[in-house]
Amino acid sequence: MRYFAFLLIVCALAAAGVRAQPVRVEAVEVELVSARTAAVPGQPLALGLRMRHDPQWHTYWRNPGDSGLPTKLALTLPEGWRAGGIDWPAPHRIFVGPLANYGYDGDLLLPVVVNVPASAPPGRVRLAGKASWLMCKEVCIPGEASVALELPVQPDAQPSAHAPAFERSERLTPRERLPVRFSQGAGAISLAFDATGARRAEFFPYGEGAVSAPAPQSLYRIGDERSTAMRLELKLADGADAAAVEKAGLRAGRAGVLMVDGRPFEADVVGVDAPGASGAPSGTLIATAAGEDLSRGAGGGLGSRLLGAAGAGSPGAGSATAAAAPEGLTLAAAAAFAVLGGLILNLMPCVFPVIGLKVLSFAGDAGAHRDETRRNALAFGAGVLASFWGLAALLLALRAAGQAVGWGFQLQSPPFVALMALLFVGIGMNLAGVYEIGAGLTRLGELEAPAARRGGTSGAFASGALAVLVATPCTAPFMGSALGFTLGGSAAELVVVFSALALGMALPYLALGWFPRALAWLPRPGRWMESFRQLLAFPMFATFAWLAWVLGQQSGVDAVLGLALGAVLVALATWLFGRFVQSARAVHRPFAAALAVAALAAGVWLAWPDETAPAGAPAAASAGPARAGADGWQPWSDDGVAQALTAGRPVFVDFTAAWCVSCQVNKKLVLEREPVNGEMQRRNVVRLRADWTHRDAAITAALARHGRNGVPLYLLYVPGEPAPRVLPELLTGGIVMQALAVLR
Repeated sequence: MRYFAFLLIVCALAAAGVRAQPVRVEAVEVELVSARTAAVPGQPLALGLRMRHDPQWHTYWRNPGDSGLPTKLALTLPEGWRAGGIDWPAPHRIFVGPLANYGYDGDLLLPVVVNVPASAPPGRVRLAGKASWLMCKEVCIPGEASVALELPVQPDAQPSAHAPAFERSERLTPRERLPVRFSQGAGAISLAFDATGARRAEFFPYGEGAVSAPAPQSLYRIGDERSTAMRLELKLADGADAAAVEKAGLRAGRAGVLMVDGRPFEADVVGVDAPGASGAPSGTLIATAAGEDLSRGAGGGLGSRLLGAAGAGSPGAGSATAAAAPEGLTLAAAAAFAVLGGLILNLMPCVFPVIGLKVLSFAGDAGAHRDETRRNALAFGAGVLASFWGLAALLLALRAAGQAVGWGFQLQSPPFVALMALLFVGIGMNLAGVYEIGAGLTRLGELEAPAARRGGTSGAFASGALAVLVATPCTAPFMGSALGFTLGGSAAELVVVFSALALGMALPYLALGWFPRALAWLPRPGRWMESFRQLLAFPMFATFAWLAWVLGQQSGVDAVLGLALGAVLVALATWLFGRFVQSARAVHRPFAAALAVAALAAGVWLAWPDETAPAGAPAAASAGPARAGADGWQPWSDDGVAQALTAGRPVFVDFTAAWCVSCQVNKKLVLEREPVNGEMQRRNVVRLRADWTHRDAAITAALARHGRNGVPLYLLYVPGEPAPRVLPELLTGGIVMQALAVLR
């Protein structure tokens, strides 16, 4: 028994020697593992970085694709021990909006071979390293962890508990070279190779920037059914030329991983053929690696889907070549649409809370000197422009981090909605006269003479920024096409379009400020402005109520209660500031100011919502048809559209969000009223609602396929028509009825 117990202790110690301590960083758990229970002198040792991803999170391959960063592992080894690089298993394509990345999800093992010197002394050895990676879902988070593993050094070793994971990784790691011949045509390349009975293929290039990651990859058989000659057609990335192809290493040597019927090969380019990739490809189309994830985004399965030629055009199938912007739209046209959209944005309901402030500003400027009026106009325009540039910079930063976001994306964040609501409480209290801020957001017009005005250009600049802040929940006509142009565009194009939006939005104020004679119709400054200013507090409070409803849709009724209590404390802070800091004796001011700051901080703390479990979050769109609600609307999904069209039923899709004022106006005034509602029922229309109140990668991807990066978007699918009909952003009953009239 003593001998048996001794053996158990020895076995337990040996098992502990190969067990790494997992390290969890955000959504990924990592550990350093070994394929065998010990290191054998003179024999290679297979180590591996094991990564367990939370559902719907992913990390990246050696070539991350359109965005992302590859995982790295730097090992610290004893003297004489040598480690190779990561033996990368074949990745799969991960579609996010119009982009695609190469990476992994689920349980992953990245193997590294370590050469153990023959002179390694017996005993125990500690192997350590530092791993770094980028993990993405709807957001991208860099991760870093120190990993370590202790192993005995002995003459023999057995497979460890991690051996099956090494075997799975080995099956996906290309060990055989497949000779291929390269050819390049207009906007495309092809890889020709021999494979008996191949039914599907997909290529992952080692080099970046040449091959379009999201584009479909079509496999053709050259010759009759007995032929083994195959050719894989690949689309080049936008702007990729011969130099980019050469730099990516596609014309010679090891070009990448070629998956043929699920088996990985290393594509070895052994020759270059005459151009043959342009025009209609010869041969028989076998399959197209289209990737259903482009239609589902990061929220769906992350493996690419290989569609047969017969099913490539089926309704609802994701199209990897869907345009990111309306076809044929140039930068000049997009900028012109943006100016028009920004101009009309001033008439949208979300901008109503600041229209009264502009009226006050105009009235205050009516008796001012022309130069001062123009300075204020330019300051307002600069505030609008700076805010739009800030949004553009944030969009570019999120795009670089691998996120797919659109217009109004910040309102998908419950904390941002809560802070916006508290801001409007503060503005309303200021307008009501509870406190005064000399250069604040709302002091665009004053009762005093122009020389004594306290707002000045700084107030005009801040009010321009406020105008953009409250305008983001709305989308105006012409804005959808202009913003959609930026989806696949460069950073410079995005800045041009956003600058044009700013110009359009600021244009009325600039015109009135530059030509002050147009202000003659306004009454002269006087006591009426004080009453009007106090009246404007109530639209601000109404905006708070709307934002509280939006927060309730996102995070539940408890979040609304926290926001209400926070608003009370913010109001208390403004009263303390106005009553005891601005108008009290100096001896009382420090104590009152401290109380005001404490009340403000407590209010923000109470109003800050918990994002971990949003009670009001809608259920994810199911793969099949969902049960209609009491109002007849069903949750949207691509499969739901496809099934309805297969059954011969038309489909109306409403891409909406609780924070989108234009969407809510269209819903209340048109979509939920007769006769539109009755006409849809009479014509057997399936009504689907894609709710973008929360971040939803599938909806983001669907918007991108239709050249949009914001809501509202209204689509009418007619059975038998290859593409849906797009309705305007602002609906009327006549517009919808006219669209429905085409249905039989």
